[in-house]
Amino acid sequence: MGDDFQDVNANEKFKNLDKLIQYVNLQQANGSDVNVFYSTPSCYLYALNKVNREWKSKNDDFFPYASIPFAYWTGYFTSRPAFKRYERYANNILQVTRQLNGFSQINLRDSIFYLSEAMGLAQHHDAVSGTEKQHVADDYAQRLADGIGRTIDVINNAYGKLLLKENRTGPIAHQFLCQFSNISECLPIEGQNEFVLTLWNPTIHPVTTHPRVPVTRQYLIYDPSGTIIHAEYLPIPQTIRNIPGRTSSAVNQYVFQASLPALGYNTYYFKARNATINEQIKESTVNQACTLQNEHLRVEFNELGHLKRITNLDKNIVVSFTEQGFYWYVSYTSNPTTPEFPSSGAYVFRPLYPEAFPVSPLRQINCTITDTVQKASIIFNDWISQEIHLYRNASTLEIDWTVGPIPIDDNIGKEIIIRYNTNIDSGSKYYTDANGREVLERIRNHRPTWPYFPEVPITGNYYPINSRIWIRDRERQLTILTDRSEGGGSMYDGSVEIMIHRRILHDDSMGVGEALNETAYGKGLVVTGKHILIIDRPSDSARLHRTGAQQMFMHPLATYSLPNTSSYTNYSNMYKQSWSVLSDAMPLNVHLLTFDQLNSKQYLIRVEHYFELNEDDVYSQPVTIDLQTLFTSIGTIKDMTELILTANLPLSDLHRLEWMIKDDQSSRADIIQQSVSNTTSITLNPMQIRTFQIDIL
Repeated sequence: MGDDFQDVNANEKFKNLDKLIQYVNLQQANGSDVNVFYSTPSCYLYALNKVNREWKSKNDDFFPYASIPFAYWTGYFTSRPAFKRYERYANNILQVTRQLNGFSQINLRDSIFYLSEAMGLAQHHDAVSGTEKQHVADDYAQRLADGIGRTIDVINNAYGKLLLKENRTGPIAHQFLCQFSNISECLPIEGQNEFVLTLWNPTIHPVTTHPRVPVTRQYLIYDPSGTIIHAEYLPIPQTIRNIPGRTSSAVNQYVFQASLPALGYNTYYFKARNATINEQIKESTVNQACTLQNEHLRVEFNELGHLKRITNLDKNIVVSFTEQGFYWYVSYTSNPTTPEFPSSGAYVFRPLYPEAFPVSPLRQINCTITDTVQKASIIFNDWISQEIHLYRNASTLEIDWTVGPIPIDDNIGKEIIIRYNTNIDSGSKYYTDANGREVLERIRNHRPTWPYFPEVPITGNYYPINSRIWIRDRERQLTILTDRSEGGGSMYDGSVEIMIHRRILHDDSMGVGEALNETAYGKGLVVTGKHILIIDRPSDSARLHRTGAQQMFMHPLATYSLPNTSSYTNYSNMYKQSWSVLSDAMPLNVHLLTFDQLNSKQYLIRVEHYFELNEDDVYSQPVTIDLQTLFTSIGTIKDMTELILTANLPLSDLHRLEWMIKDDQSSRADIIQQSVSNTTSITLNPMQIRTFQIDIL
């Protein structure tokens, strides 16, 4: 009864349908057994259930999808990468704001609604997918920005209660976000004599993070205990400073290690130095072979800037790289005489050639070694670069990439990928997550539940990567975590490629009606992003990629303030510098998905077991937690009602239809119900999410 761009006249549509129903049903007098009537999806499903037949069960998905031959809808997995990242960033702020509102008990949920509504709109299948017109994408981004702006008042009111020490009164310095931190810009702190960085950790586990603070002066940095911490004073990469639209005069940044408490905050007080000092860098090389090494990893580059191998020192696992770098596909442009073969566009990824071209035959490498971080800065050309970071005591490797403005002076659309070619014997198999949680096995040129004829070698093997992709052999696994949804796959054994940016000059005729040619400040859009690499045994990898993906998704939120206290002593006398909701550690395999104050005495929470069954010997087991632990700072739980996932129905009122599948097996699952209970302890099984309405005394 409907489709995109159809059915704009409801009266005409239903008038004709009424006639159709009438005339079809009149044929029953002539022996027809067809009865047509208006219905709903629920009624239709109920009718199917009453047929009393055996149904097939399906465990795979339908990706990748093609509407016609050669036109695979795999481009939208990456389309509008900046908006895809902005949606993740906005969700991070939304969840933190809900937590701050709830734990401070300020009951300002209505002020958070604007961001909640904008986030809901951004989930539309033509929003975060990138398959909308440019002015519509601008509107989605504007709504998110407006919603984020409304949360600032909630953040300030919450910190107004959480930061002040007992028996202290007075105004709290205004907290603000530096939303251009991804291009090393934070204008309000430039030139200040003092400012404070507050980091809120939204996860229920302690985390270690490495803030980067762009500055125009040198500072002493005090941690929550009053100790002056060691911080690296490093130049901001020229590739970042050259991004169109950046107005900051900062050319240097501080990088330091911050260990944050679970579900709480730390503050870091910056005080301007009286005199400039020369910061020491242990080692710096230009266009020479170099090695980054910490306690757990060794990363080797040759003098040409090529990544050669990564070694897991703890387990003596070595992965060699034949290539790691950036390539581009030529976007196919359709011929007007053959409209059945569409161009590459917002929906469709269709390269003209089955091979991608390197973005540059040469690259420059500059390695810098410090106590906190070791990095290799690699420049491919004037519009694409990467920085590979290895932090002290880290078990993972970070790759920060910058792409754009993609040149189109040659009138050729370009689709940019980053490729990791290794000596892992992956045997045509690779693995991608379906929804940020469960992972599916993919096999090149194969579909598990229907015949597949590989008509296109590249796009037919692209899948959505919402948070991770990996390849493995018997002894080694390379896992790559992404900071947004991207498309990719394994085109060759031992290889992973991920598309990170697209600039296309033609429409694919799938409904957008304009080319995917994003610009900003009069030039092609520049996009920055992050990949995290994990090298480990297949049996041990889940522990790192599960926790790493969660920490990337629920990243510590940085806010700044200008306290005007003139000294650290005055600041520390007035404010608490570290605080946590939790007094006891929570199990590593549990994640707090939602913490939302509904009213002054009622909360909505969701908790999940985010490990899959059988992927880790320790953390894939059922786990029991006490929800009262989350409410220690708020009050005592009086009543607890378990709800369905959407939180609009008590679980005890849910009555699922029972379906018969093969061998007379039933679809009925044993659901643990807890409508009212005298205990606040609950058990979570692998991949289980449980939702509760909590009333406190």
